[in-house]
This record gives sequence, C-alpha cells and structure tokens, in this order.
Amino acid sequence: MGKLSIPFLLALILQGPAADPAAAQPEPAAGLRVEPYGAPLGKGELREPLGIDVDTGGNVYAADAMTGKVFRFSPDGTVIEFENPPRNSSIYPIDLAVDGSFVYVLDYTAGNLLRYDDRGSYLDILISYSSLERTQPVSVTSGGGGRLVTTDFKNSAVTVWTPLLDVELSWSAYGRAEGAFDRPAKAAILHGERIAVADLGNRRVQLFSPAGAFMQTLSPPDSVPFIGPRCLCADKDGNLFVADTGGGALYVFSPGGALLLRIDSYLGDAISPSAVAAGWNDDLYVADLASRSILVFRLSSPGK
Repeated sequence: MGKLSIPFLLALILQGPAADPAAAQPEPAAGLRVEPYGAPLGKGELREPLGIDVDTGGNVYAADAMTGKVFRFSPDGTVIEFENPPRNSSIYPIDLAVDGSFVYVLDYTAGNLLRYDDRGSYLDILISYSSLERTQPVSVTSGGGGRLVTTDFKNSAVTVWTPLLDVELSWSAYGRAEGAFDRPAKAAILHGERIAVADLGNRRVQLFSPAGAFMQTLSPPDSVPFIGPRCLCADKDGNLFVADTGGGALYVFSPGGALLLRIDSYLGDAISPSAVAAGWNDDLYVADLASRSILVFRLSSPGK
C-alpha cells in the first residue's frame, strides 16, 4: 500500500455523518463541569487546525494543515509562527506534541517528525519515516520523559518510542475484534501507564495495559454514538476527553470509563473538534474546524 494522498487522508479522518442534535444527551456529571472560558485562540491565523498541545506554562501550540504553519499562542496574547525547515518551501503539519522545551511536528508531506524549540526555531529532523519500511504515522503524542507515541493508519499500529528513539512497545492488528484497529488516529499514555487509542474506523476508544494487552472499550450509548473519534487526551485528574470530529462533539469520560458529558456546541454554535489538549491550569483546549480556532474551556468540580 503506497503513501496516502492528503485529500484521501483527510477524508478518512473527517468522514462520517453528523450526529443527530436531537439525540438524548448524558446527564451532566455532578463532580465535573466543562464550560466555555475566555476568547477562542487563533481567529484569523488558523484555517484547518488538526493538532494541538499545551505546555506547563500555558502556551498553546497548533498545527494548521491548510496554511502549512505551526503557531504558539501565549497567555499574554503573543503569537509566534514557527519557521519552516531549511530548503523546504512548505510542510503539511497534521499533528504535534510538546515535551519539555521541545516541540515535535509531524509533517505528513515529507514523512518526517520535525523537532523545534518552544520558541519556534527549527532544530532538526528527529525521525524520517520515509527511511522506515511501511511506516507512515498520522499522529504523535508526548509520553512524558522524552518518550513519544505514534499511530499509523497503514499498519494499524501503535508505537511507543524511547527518548533514544528505540521502539519500547509496538503492536498492530487490523479488524473489528477487541485489540484490533481500523485507522488508529491518536494514542495517549494515561495514569498508571495505560494506553488509550482513538480507533477511528471502528468508532470506539480502546484502553490497553502498559504492555499493550487489551483492557477495555469505551463507547457512548447508542443514542449518542461515536461517529469519527479522532483525538483524545487526559487531564491531571484522569478524566478522558475524546474529540469526535465526524460527530461534531466532545465526549468526557471519568477515570473509570463512565461517560460524564457530551458537548456539541460552544456558546450556542455547533463545533467540529479535531484535537483536544488538557492544561495543568484546569483549562481544556479544543481545535475546532467549524470556527477555525482553538476553543478554551474551564474544568471545575466541587472543592476547586
């Protein structure tokens, strides 16, 4: 199977009918609220935000595929545009990850994982996937401590990379059975080293042990099903957030896997969330294709 074209890749990522807005909603969780907070980020700069992450200082990073640019939005309102690699007139950034002072950008066009500093200066090509046989990642996530996690449509695979870029853990299986994937779109390491995977084609989220053994499937009720779960992340309390691009909704699960909330609008406007990142300051950032911006939510619960 050859490299997927960019239009075909986006069709795979964004496909799926819109969710029925009249469908029954889960009851709001008494212990957690997710509410709009502040102004959206990137209005005017972003066109197709497909990847976001946030650092411990509250700086938000966005990979915008349509413009071929990467931005940093700081709490003080400063916006930094990352420089392009030398001798490269354009990139197609579909995801990014922040780890310490490094920002890793996945350039789908060249099949490279680019490394930048957190001020947007280009450093080097961390991994050239074109040199690795049959490997074409579609996502990258920080695993903490210099580790990275990638998912691969072509091989239906999830891979955890050590700080030295050796493979720490990798497994793949295509299909609908438990533990198998149909276009794994994003993976994240949770509390206890469990691994969550957004299984796009199978319209579910799967949880795995630190060794890659299947543990659990997360799916909403039939009344509000996943349509195209593309991205996920967890906050410091262990709540899991799933961006369902195809269904136009953000799902919130408890650390134990119970569905707490389904959010399909921001201040009354429909959303199309393509990525999600949780900050350590109780803010949640959602890349929204509908508004071409990053929506900001505040997480709150009794006692905070």
